[in-house]
Amino acid sequence: MKPFLSTVIIVLAFCGVSSAQSKQYLKEEADDYFKVGRYWDAFFLYRDLAKIPEFQGNLSIENQIKNSSRAMYLWKKTEDYQAFRKYEIAKQHLSDLLVINPHDPNKNLLPRLTLEQASEMQRLAMSQRNPQAIADILTKAVKLYNLALDEGLKDEMVFSLIKQCENVLEKNKYSNIKQPTTYGINFEKEKDAERSRTVEIIKNL
Repeated sequence: MKPFLSTVIIVLAFCGVSSAQSKQYLKEEADDYFKVGRYWDAFFLYRDLAKIPEFQGNLSIENQIKNSSRAMYLWKKTEDYQAFRKYEIAKQHLSDLLVINPHDPNKNLLPRLTLEQASEMQRLAMSQRNPQAIADILTKAVKLYNLALDEGLKDEMVFSLIKQCENVLEKNKYSNIKQPTTYGINFEKEKDAERSRTVEIIKNL
């Protein structure tokens, strides 16, 4: 009889451990969904977890339900405002999203939005006939191109776009642009960084 009871106890204990592990696995799965930006899946999984007795009243789960819902909203607004070329508002929504989830896979979109905004400003400037308007708008475009670089954009095309703007500004009497231009400064910085990386690679060979 005793061996039988021992076996039952062991089985029940094993089932309890397996159940706890299974629930913890679901929690980790929800966290992974959230981290990679699958907020819809994360939201429903967190909501299901909140119904399990072990997780009822768990503040972490409740907060993640709210965060998942808000993250879905913020990403949708980011896409909508980008489509409407409302770049500043789109960037604000994306920035708010990155506060909730710094690992969001779309985090590299931030400098791309700035680049799109700068390109639009450059096109707008070229459509103007008033020299002062051209100077004002192109100056803003150059600042935005530099901001995109500061935000981490890795695209040598940006240096060429800055150069295009500054070539026009240098000939505009309403512009106070002076040498060296931001293009020259940023281009040299990039080249210096590239040379440093090359030297470091050679040293490690």
